[in-house]
Amino acid sequence: MSRPSTRAAVALGASLGPRAATLALAVRLLDLTPGLRVLGRSRTWRTPPAGGIARGWFLNAVALLESALDPESLLARCKAIEVRLGRRPGPRWGDRVLDLDLVWMEGVLLEAPGLRVPHPRVAERGFVVLPLEEVLPGLADPRSGRPYVEAYRALPAVARAPRPVVVGVLGGAPYFLRPAFGAFGPARGACLQAQAQLTRPLNPSRSTRRR
Repeated sequence: MSRPSTRAAVALGASLGPRAATLALAVRLLDLTPGLRVLGRSRTWRTPPAGGIARGWFLNAVALLESALDPESLLARCKAIEVRLGRRPGPRWGDRVLDLDLVWMEGVLLEAPGLRVPHPRVAERGFVVLPLEEVLPGLADPRSGRPYVEAYRALPAVARAPRPVVVGVLGGAPYFLRPAFGAFGPARGACLQAQAQLTRPLNPSRSTRRR
């Protein structure tokens, strides 16, 4: 269902396979999805596994989108990309090829089965709130009015563990797309290499895009 365009934030994570290439390709596929346009993305953060099930270290990032989709449709597109890139059902807190979560949408407060926007635990998850702060500095929880990063930093140290750290996978700073799509910088090579492994494009009619 279409709606007036608004901004949205999608958190990305991967602990299996070529993690950096998977994240880069997921961002590319989000940008190719009708009704979505990637405005920018955070640096990549490396996070140790938590929850007692996952064994691989995660790479995490946040993509800032312009969306003409409603929250449910946007989440459905995210889940389709997960499956397309190899995600299969598994235990909660387990390792995964790709995880895409809709964590925030401008002007949206939603409590529905299977989808809560904003995500109620943003401020408790360093691997979400720290990259989110890079693309939306000072973003506040609409429920409390408190900036997410401020709430995160106020948590006891034990509650902020495991703490993610920035890695140099995609360069040293967040970046935002220029009008032409060739603006993924250091990520572009990994993205194109991973994209070549696909048997068919996600949206063949949008192989050439205009900004």
